Amino acid sequence: MQAVISSIRSVLLYSNAIITAVAAMMAFRTFRLAGQAPDPWVISLIAAATLAVYALHSFAPDERPDGSRARWNRKARGYHQLCLTVSLAAVIPLFLRIPGQLILILPAFLLTLYYMAASLLHFPVHGKTMLLAITWTYATMIMPLLLAGHVPASSLILPASILESSYIYLICLFFDHRDASVDMPRHWSLNTPRRVHVVTLMTAIAFLVAFFGAWMAGWPRSWLIIKAILMFILIATSRYSLQTRSDGWYYGVLDGMMALDAICLLFMGEASILHL
Repeated sequence: MQAVISSIRSVLLYSNAIITAVAAMMAFRTFRLAGQAPDPWVISLIAAATLAVYALHSFAPDERPDGSRARWNRKARGYHQLCLTVSLAAVIPLFLRIPGQLILILPAFLLTLYYMAASLLHFPVHGKTMLLAITWTYATMIMPLLLAGHVPASSLILPASILESSYIYLICLFFDHRDASVDMPRHWSLNTPRRVHVVTLMTAIAFLVAFFGAWMAGWPRSWLIIKAILMFILIATSRYSLQTRSDGWYYGVLDGMMALDAICLLFMGEASILHL
């Protein structure tokens, strides 16, 4: 029985199912916040692209080659090949359903291409943490609205984007600190908890400024409060995040927290929705 539970846990954590669902939920949340009907084609495109990227990333040399995830990936190469093939096959028809939108997808594509090329070809990624935060923010908060034909005012989207990217940045920061000891050339500034605490403080300040900007811009206050509570939880548990090497914490809890506000939105009424 214990072996079955362990196998199920490994599949959940390492199959990229959680991160794919997170991307889909975050895109759904964006439509929900904007008061727009969720576009199933756009959400499916983002989910399929996410699965393709992470399946491809599974073939890159792991920063912790002796870790449980690396061992599982080596055993499940056939599974990742299947996910990569299916997701790429899905991306093409989904993209064709959204004609003339290549320019909108290009920023996310180029950012992802740079990161993936660095992982596969072993060259340094400058500003990796910020790169990931910006990529996730654009792909799940800005791009979905643009692909669906909704163009929010810059004064409206800017504070919310900074808020979201600060939140995601902190999550990525914990991942990068975990890997700093085996990836020192690229993450020299993250190799001590004290330095991470300084960066965490700066990130919290940026989040706070963006929070008040989004509040004044008219973003749903209940969503902002939920986001602030989640940010507080991240900061309150930062010591544990810096000390633990638990895959359950990183690939389950921290990855899942990126979409926790989206889950909360499922239970929020129309009074909490922003209408563009």
